[in-house]
Amino acid sequence: MRTSEWARLLSESSELQSLLATSDSAGEWRTVAYEARPVLLAAAWMNRPRKILVVTANYERALQWQAKLGLCGVPQEMIAQLPSGTSALFEDAAPEHIALSDRLGALRALAEEAPKIVLSSPQPVLERTLPKEILLDAHLEIEVGREIDPDKLLRQLVNLGYEPQEPVRIPGQFSRRGGIIDIFATGRDTPIRIELFGDEVESIRRFDPNTQRSIGKLESLSLSPSRETLYSAGAESLGELVRNAIEHEAAGLEEEVADRLRELVSGDAQALSDKLYFDRLDLYRPLLHPESGCAIDLLADEDLLVLDEPLELEAIAARNEEELAQALEARELRGEILHSTSSDFLLPPEHMAGHERTLVMTAMNSVPSWVDLRNKVDVNAVSLDPYRGRAEALAL
Repeated sequence: MRTSEWARLLSESSELQSLLATSDSAGEWRTVAYEARPVLLAAAWMNRPRKILVVTANYERALQWQAKLGLCGVPQEMIAQLPSGTSALFEDAAPEHIALSDRLGALRALAEEAPKIVLSSPQPVLERTLPKEILLDAHLEIEVGREIDPDKLLRQLVNLGYEPQEPVRIPGQFSRRGGIIDIFATGRDTPIRIELFGDEVESIRRFDPNTQRSIGKLESLSLSPSRETLYSAGAESLGELVRNAIEHEAAGLEEEVADRLRELVSGDAQALSDKLYFDRLDLYRPLLHPESGCAIDLLADEDLLVLDEPLELEAIAARNEEELAQALEARELRGEILHSTSSDFLLPPEHMAGHERTLVMTAMNSVPSWVDLRNKVDVNAVSLDPYRGRAEALAL
């Protein structure tokens, strides 16, 4: 019997129905071997497709979850990975466009109503991000047969953080050549070509950026932001705020460090005043989105949060928090950034207990004190003892 068929039969069993009752609030599935967790979740998905955010130890474990969920019959297009987006906090470098595209696509999926399984690890889910209402509102819909204003579309793309580039090569870029507009939308593997007849959208096609050949038609296109930090009304006033902070903090630094701070951050202040997108913009997300939460806060009440071994997640989240704090302090002492703390960008481990419908899967049968569980069920799904070449043990 294939694994997918086994998962389907499990999804219809009365035993699974009893287990699923514990996920309607804060529940714990105890004594669950690692191998059994994706199978149980796949069966739960088949029983009731909905939004599920799985937090596991690291990216490698998340990839294992994805592969096993696929083997159990969950369509791959229903699974998304949520990577980290904090690279700009550790050093000045251009954004990692592919990872950022994947992250924004997963965040958008979490904010929408459609069923999806999103896999991640502690740091990515606890990183502060765009508020839910901005993620839902900051998008464009383009349909074949509809009329659009091409110039207005280009301005809207810039407001969503897209950059003009000819030809488009990576997510977050766009270009225009007469009646042809190319856009590499976030969350997509290939760029899109919009062909206009006058102001009417004549066709929307996916194309290969290397050969420029069409590889498929679309009837509509939904465009999400290409950046995780966006400007809003009144943001231009932040430039003056940052300039004042430069002088205040420079007064307490050695001359060489103070000069470096003025040189680097003054450019940021001018870009903020002009509402330009630049590589260091994420450093100012706490100013632009002071009320932002994290990926967990994007979930609706009926969605499910799954914590894969929360004691392990707590230790990893605490270590991530400490590493970020050390990196920010080191950069501040070098005069690269203004003063900030890890809490400006990262929520504490306890925030993983903030969702109403939370399901804990554990083999340790122990959870952190911040996890308040109302229902506990012993699943007794244990790993098989390794045979290690003992044919007689296998025969039994």
